[in-house]
Amino acid sequence: MTISFNWSEPELNIDSKYETFPADQLDREKYAKFLTTFLAKQGYDDARDSDQKKRNYVLNLNAEWGAGKSYFLKRWAHDLKEHYPVVYIDAWKQDYSDDPLMTVISSMIKQLRTQAGKDADKAIFKVSRKFVGLLKAAAPTLARGIATKYLGVDPLKIMEMADDEAIGENINSNGKSIDMGLAAQKMVEHLISEHDSKSKAIDSLKLNVEQWVEAVIGKNNTKSYPAFIFIDELDRCRPSYAVEMLEAIKHIFNIPGVVFVVATDTEQLQHAVKAIYGEGFNAKQYLGRFFNSRYTFKAPSYEKLINVHCDVYKLSDDYLKQKEIITFPDSLDQIHNDERITLKNLTVVYDAFSLSARQVIQVTDRLIATIDNMSNVPCLNIVYLAFLLCLREKDTELYDLVCKNKLTNDVKFNNNSYILANHIALMPFWKNMDITLYLQPSLITDVFYMKNRHGYTNTWNDGNYKCNLLKFITEIHHHLQINKEERNNDILRINQEYARSLGQSMMETDYSNGQFWVKPAFNKLNPPTFNISTYKDLVELASNLDHIDEE
Repeated sequence: MTISFNWSEPELNIDSKYETFPADQLDREKYAKFLTTFLAKQGYDDARDSDQKKRNYVLNLNAEWGAGKSYFLKRWAHDLKEHYPVVYIDAWKQDYSDDPLMTVISSMIKQLRTQAGKDADKAIFKVSRKFVGLLKAAAPTLARGIATKYLGVDPLKIMEMADDEAIGENINSNGKSIDMGLAAQKMVEHLISEHDSKSKAIDSLKLNVEQWVEAVIGKNNTKSYPAFIFIDELDRCRPSYAVEMLEAIKHIFNIPGVVFVVATDTEQLQHAVKAIYGEGFNAKQYLGRFFNSRYTFKAPSYEKLINVHCDVYKLSDDYLKQKEIITFPDSLDQIHNDERITLKNLTVVYDAFSLSARQVIQVTDRLIATIDNMSNVPCLNIVYLAFLLCLREKDTELYDLVCKNKLTNDVKFNNNSYILANHIALMPFWKNMDITLYLQPSLITDVFYMKNRHGYTNTWNDGNYKCNLLKFITEIHHHLQINKEERNNDILRINQEYARSLGQSMMETDYSNGQFWVKPAFNKLNPPTFNISTYKDLVELASNLDHIDEE
């Protein structure tokens, strides 16, 4: 069966209280296509022998926090409903329950019953007459008095009626129509509480699910096997409940013609398992025994991630203009291609620190919160601020050392002496990291003067210039730690050195590397009162904002 997926546009999910699915920004549609074909063949294949056509299969869908698991599962389930029986269960919303198995089973039966056209609010016989099999299986362990309490009628009478073929879509006791679905659920709750009857009760439950899947497919000629059961948010449940649910639902995983997709951040779920069984417990091996296979999402790019989860419009040139905030480097190439430089530079910083998805979202939210709390700022070095926020997030001790020292200083760290810049460069992703600067060199300095006041006109064009990230940070950090007089002397020295190189060679030295322009450009914008203490205060204030674990 070929299913058409189109996630490029938003879609309204009428079945879920008019929930709207935004357009897919993380390129997940291709995963839905691939996994649908794969799981459909695992659960049902006409080419197999008749007794093997229907099989069970359990897939662990693994993706880290922030990668859009819930969006993916909900939209995938929504699209599959036209073609297969589908059940979606949010485990976290039901972790108040004391019985995970009944949570899953009741959700499955309720949703399948609805898809079979049996409204739960109608007082009719809501399970197939094969439900009688549950009564017969339970008869040896279930007292007639208890059964009568739950069913409102003696179970032996129901079985006798079935034998006489008198049972149909409605069943009446003393003129009252009985909801057999609700009665069955209550009876099963009692059965499961009884240790000796648990195995038979589970077998009966699985039979009941099979019958409802059969009923859904029988009612809809457009639907076929297998049934898809999606279990979401298991890793967000309290550790004891997550483990209990896994242990419970393993008993129902082997229903023929039913495939389960259990979505987790598997690393976090392993922590939950260890919280129950101890740190030395092999949580990875333990989880592996529940699943046939694991499918791991490729981590989305940082740029896509923050576009989905953060208010990135607040990094746009228009928004910053409204706030009267001038950033360095500029947020927008206003002349050429309208490309956001800030967003690309931020992702370079995040890459350099190898941040997790959670950290990327958290740092970006802190950065945006800082911008929201500012106005009329002549120069905000947004790359440098992001650097400090990331450094504090990753290593508070190193952050403190950086705030107190120049990056060219030799300092003691972890019982060793390092030049700070060299220590940062040891981080695996710092090498060859370049950011983009949009610069207007003639506005930075129009003439390069030598000591004798002889000058050379600046002929470098406006445009994008590349600069090594670590060199950029080192230059800015040094500039913010010295006083106004030292800053001016620095700029004068740079100007004179360039002019001298022109005078000696009679041809311009290649300063297309943006590093040359960093200090002069920043000095022209940055007010003397904006120093390292200013940026440290911004970081300390924003770093108290912690992102809550919500996708």
